[in-house]
Amino acid sequence: METLVQKRQENTGALNVALALKAHGIDRVYGVCGDHINALYAALYDVGIELIGMRTESGAVQMADGYARATGKPAVAMVTGGPGHTNAITGMAVAHSAASPVIVISGLTPPKYLHRGGQQVMEQARIAAPVTKEARELLHADYLWEDVAQAFRKATSGTPGPVSLSIPTDVLNQTVGQPARPHQLRSRQQIAPVGLLDQAGLDEVQTLLSSATHPVIILGSQTWGRDLPQNLVPALQKWGIPVFTIEQAQGLVPEDGKTGFGYADPFFNSTFRELPKADLVFLVGTQIDFHNCFGGEQLLSPHSKLVQLHPDPTRIDLCLPADVALCCDPAAVLTQMATTLRPDPGTAQWLAHLQTRHQAQRAGWHAMHDKLPATQEGVHPLSLCMELARHYTPRTGIVIDAGDYVHWARAFFAPQTAGHWMDGTLMGNLGGSLPLAMGMQQAFPDDPVWAFVGDGGFGFYPWELATAVELNLPIKIILGNDRAWGIEKRLQLADYGHDTGCDLPNARYDRFAEVVGARGFHLTRQADMQEVVEQFLATPGPALLNVEIPQLASRPFLDFKRY
Repeated sequence: METLVQKRQENTGALNVALALKAHGIDRVYGVCGDHINALYAALYDVGIELIGMRTESGAVQMADGYARATGKPAVAMVTGGPGHTNAITGMAVAHSAASPVIVISGLTPPKYLHRGGQQVMEQARIAAPVTKEARELLHADYLWEDVAQAFRKATSGTPGPVSLSIPTDVLNQTVGQPARPHQLRSRQQIAPVGLLDQAGLDEVQTLLSSATHPVIILGSQTWGRDLPQNLVPALQKWGIPVFTIEQAQGLVPEDGKTGFGYADPFFNSTFRELPKADLVFLVGTQIDFHNCFGGEQLLSPHSKLVQLHPDPTRIDLCLPADVALCCDPAAVLTQMATTLRPDPGTAQWLAHLQTRHQAQRAGWHAMHDKLPATQEGVHPLSLCMELARHYTPRTGIVIDAGDYVHWARAFFAPQTAGHWMDGTLMGNLGGSLPLAMGMQQAFPDDPVWAFVGDGGFGFYPWELATAVELNLPIKIILGNDRAWGIEKRLQLADYGHDTGCDLPNARYDRFAEVVGARGFHLTRQADMQEVVEQFLATPGPALLNVEIPQLASRPFLDFKRY
């Protein structure tokens, strides 16, 4: 009987998958081992692809997601079949919400055992389909190279997103009839809408621009991750139209309060609440959605004009129809507009108004801090942010978890560099900040990366910190410990007058960090904050700062009503 060692010398389905990944520029894969994918792991070893062994399948997908978001390039995760596949679903859902090009390859029980009482049998493609761009079960070894190539095209075209490929063990071990293809692809360039505006199109936008004195640009994720024109940011800064950013475009135009005004969400940026005064809005690489109140009049005037640039026609005209809608490379067309069209001279006064508004918002942090109670338990999140700000650089990566505590950092820190800001997306995913930060750190090994997470959120993927130790990733986890599910405690008290099921034990998360080989720091008093923070940030490897914060410290900018 032929052994698997002998089988590895042959051209198997697993080898074809590994070679196809190699041809698409993949040099590392994130995964959790399991019987279904052992053949794939062996093939990765044979072709020289690094395997990053994770503790959880969802963590593996989210670390791949973090790397993909940071670089704008596709990344790959591998998980075993059955419960390994279902464990990865949350990671796929977050990547889908983030429009992140992640290929998730799952093992699969051979289909011949379907409906016959086989072990770990399930219809994996049907499970993954709602949270991916495409989910397939690949049943023919001869076509695996083609299937992988199509998955990369699907993941990176239009609005990027995850693709799920489930491959049965017998297909992975099957000998492919034809010799292994060299997999030297003729082109790995992303297929995207091409072409700039013709003169008629430019004239149409110029007409809108000439009649507007309060224009605004909102840059979204589909501006980042493509081949950006080198002169995009200088052109926008010279153009003089205020720019707000959202999602992966955060930091693409630095939030300097001159041209860039940061977060395009009124929940976290009071300057963005001036949007109802805008008479022309450029939606570039993004769409009308939750962040901008679905186009509601509390944020967007019904009299304003809308120009939308997006590579995916299915994302155009959502919630509100655009006056000018272009399916295009948004960065290229925006650069063309910025270098050829001229805004109304009155735009300068509008820009100056937003500059003043932004300055007032930044100064408002200090005024807010001065009003904090002199005697309070632990360290207030705003005090912590202001201390961390002394060490913040334009290259510092910020990863935001979900909950109340993290919104202080979300609103406080002004992103300065593209690819250096991410969160759990509109999914509001708890705990994913740790594997996301690990992916960002791998993308930018020389840059500091800070992950903000609550004590409840940290409980979802704590053992991935052990993976960070093994990889010597110097991420810094800033854990706000309020001994509660803080946001739910606040909401329940406000709605019902009491809270139920919201309290958590006061665990020493810093000691847990030490157990897995990281450095742990415990901060309980404001008087010790400067010294402890300096020691924490100076740690060369991964470290966790367990900061005891007041319960019901809530979050900033609560006065805005989204609905």
